[in-house]
Amino acid sequence: MTIVDSNEKLRKYAGPNHWNDPDMLEVGNGMSLSEDRAQFTLWCMMAAPLIVGNDVRSMSKETAAILLNKELIAVDQDSLGIQGLRHRVEAGLEYWLKPLANGDWAFCVLNRSLEERTINLDFRSFQMYDNLSRRSLETSWHTYQVRNLWSHQDEADTTHPRKVTIPSHDVVAYRLIW
Repeated sequence: MTIVDSNEKLRKYAGPNHWNDPDMLEVGNGMSLSEDRAQFTLWCMMAAPLIVGNDVRSMSKETAAILLNKELIAVDQDSLGIQGLRHRVEAGLEYWLKPLANGDWAFCVLNRSLEERTINLDFRSFQMYDNLSRRSLETSWHTYQVRNLWSHQDEADTTHPRKVTIPSHDVVAYRLIW
């Protein structure tokens, strides 16, 4: 997490053809599946190079599923090339946003705490203008479709708040589709 904290501050220096590199992924090297999922999601939100540090010859099916998540890889490699940002921190939860090329946004909630957290997630409370990308997230007047990037399921749109449970050291990740 120290690397995430350091790299997040370097956001203004990242972009097409010059990426911040928070180091190789440790997915599959002894962390829990929740921690593996969280690290992979954050690396994708930060548009980081996805360099694996595990032995791919002997990785588990669960590790392979994390590293081969095409929807999160698409977030990482989005052509806009903008690194995501930590938008809000509340009670051990971090809310990350990443503008994407076609008006979509990647959105994740990281639970850094030692306890499972259940929240009432209301996307309409996340309004912002990103100076770096010159993009706005306008959930108060525009309805986005919500795609869960880990379950690979479409969910209700951004007008519907939802109860979300996030295990300790885990994430939920969504694509808000324009």
